[in-house]
Amino acid sequence: MANIFDKIREQFNTTDLKAKAKGSIKSFAQMVKSLTGKRVAGNEFFRDRERLINRISPIHIGKMVTFYYDPKLKATLPYYDRFPLVIPIEIYDNGFLGLNLHYLPPRLRFILMETLYERVYKVENSNEINEKRRTQISYNILKRISSTRYYAPCVKRYLNSHLVSRIYKLRNEDWEMALYLPTERFEKASKQQIWRESRQKMRRF
Repeated sequence: MANIFDKIREQFNTTDLKAKAKGSIKSFAQMVKSLTGKRVAGNEFFRDRERLINRISPIHIGKMVTFYYDPKLKATLPYYDRFPLVIPIEIYDNGFLGLNLHYLPPRLRFILMETLYERVYKVENSNEINEKRRTQISYNILKRISSTRYYAPCVKRYLNSHLVSRIYKLRNEDWEMALYLPTERFEKASKQQIWRESRQKMRRF
């Protein structure tokens, strides 16, 4: 069964995607909505549509994953994302720490990923991802790379007990496209307000 990215590729070829999306985020989002309905439905990523507590796929450092989440402290959080797009950077017995890219607007997500690609992921003299280096990404590495200050608003802790879906691991070839998909599901604040606060946090970092 074709997933959402395969559907989009029928309209956009991967060579032109970056230029088209960077040139017009709004038109790209409208195209996605035309393919998937009024909003990009989270269940496009999952075969099971029922609540799936603790049915957890393996988490891998440096991969890109998405899932439904119900925060433990949602009553006191100023806002949160129900459908994070995350790169895990540390794994614990009860969960993981990761970069939720949704806390940046699409263009800044792209800048952050370009930096990670050049400084962490890339195989020397190649466009391929170095799988060994990918697994070595960590919070400490991010802090040492000053040009990745964009990561500051994105660092979030996730508890396994509050995952309410399976974890969907994105294919490497779908990462860039995922940066532009309007799948964020913020609660208690608009994405414009959250992105504004993220920019403020980056300036203080």
